[in-house]
Amino acid sequence: MSEKKENVKILDRLSTMFHKIFETSHLIYTIFFILVILIISFMSFSEDVGNLVLFFATITSLMFLILTILGMFSKLDVYLFSKERNNYARKLFALMIGLGISLVIVSLYFLFGSSSQITVQFFGWDILLPSLFVIIYFGWNLVQIFFIRISFENMATKANKMIIKEQESNLIRNKNVSIIFATMAVLLTIIIQISSYFAALSLFEPINPTDSTDPLYWFLGWNIFMYMLIFLLSYRLYQLQIQSQKNETPNVFSSTFHILIWIIIWYRSFSFIYSFMSVENSVGVDALRILLDILLMIITSIIVLRGLGANIYRLKIFNPNNLSFFLFAFTILYVEGQVIMIIGGGSTSGIFSNRNQINLVNNFLILFITIIFYWWYSKFTLERNNLIFKKKFNQKEVVEIVYEFKDYLENTGALEYEKVNTIEINQFLKKKKIKEENLPPPQIITNDIILDEDNDNYEEPTL
Repeated sequence: MSEKKENVKILDRLSTMFHKIFETSHLIYTIFFILVILIISFMSFSEDVGNLVLFFATITSLMFLILTILGMFSKLDVYLFSKERNNYARKLFALMIGLGISLVIVSLYFLFGSSSQITVQFFGWDILLPSLFVIIYFGWNLVQIFFIRISFENMATKANKMIIKEQESNLIRNKNVSIIFATMAVLLTIIIQISSYFAALSLFEPINPTDSTDPLYWFLGWNIFMYMLIFLLSYRLYQLQIQSQKNETPNVFSSTFHILIWIIIWYRSFSFIYSFMSVENSVGVDALRILLDILLMIITSIIVLRGLGANIYRLKIFNPNNLSFFLFAFTILYVEGQVIMIIGGGSTSGIFSNRNQINLVNNFLILFITIIFYWWYSKFTLERNNLIFKKKFNQKEVVEIVYEFKDYLENTGALEYEKVNTIEINQFLKKKKIKEENLPPPQIITNDIILDEDNDNYEEPTL
């Protein structure tokens, strides 16, 4: 009995992680989505069908967007998301309706909306659509670090709470622990790099005497670059440790966050150098490479679908049922953006000869963004968590400080209890141009300001 309950929990967890795409209610849509990805993948190996692939991807993506809108209406749930197997016909009918509407719209656009037929050439399908899809591909890859950092921050916060003792009597102990963890974080990055050298060296060495030695030299250069990067980022960690010690808030947050970000940096840098080797050693198209590319595209699609869904579910237009439709639409555009760069589409010609070259550029850009992001955000997040001296406060934090100061005055007897109420404080803050949405309701008189920590975790930082 307990095993059945455990299996149910696992299935529920998988359903939540992948936004119901494997549930009976959504399975037919998922099968159709996978079929679309397979068709796009196979068609991408012919350079003569760029416009056809673009047309097909646009139609199917728009179809899922139409279903996303229909899925907003709860009255249609019985038709779109029924778990009864005998309702597959209704779901197929919904697919056909969405596909039909999409086919009409996109066909009219392709027939009468090319850049040579409209006044503003950029809005022609042959310019706008390829550009948009390529932007979606690179844009999603580049902004992922802003979503990943949420999980990393949560992990670093949990580690800090578990290891660091809050009592002032433990200050010396906390300082020693924070130094040990910072040292371990730096040593771990070095160990990862040394292990990578010995584990991957054989992949870059020439197999035959006639093989090029360029991949080996690039691999050695990559190792030198990584040690330089270890030194640079370790120096950043050292700076943050010194600032937290001076602030008397020693922590393991910065060390934990450092090593988590380093794993991303290492992965992207190794992917970059490995993609370079693949480009150098690439040979003609064969059946194995085609199958591997298709498999990689499907896996990438699922990863994109999972990652994007975890970050947009809060938007009001989405619900647990229709979210998967939007994810399908976005993922199709993401995959098509990659295809356009290989075989072209519209007025855009193929820029890369294979996906290894795309991965080469993509990994370099992500690596560059991640390094810059860490250099800035590693300090920003410590300031936000009051682990180092804070120079700037946002309006929400000002409100919190004002109310905490009121509590302090009341607790020390300097101010008679409730002598100054919430309405008066709010009026004062408004005079100082503190935005009204950051203030607590005026009818509530309380000694505490309860902030929504979950929402704060998802608040995007501003540069």
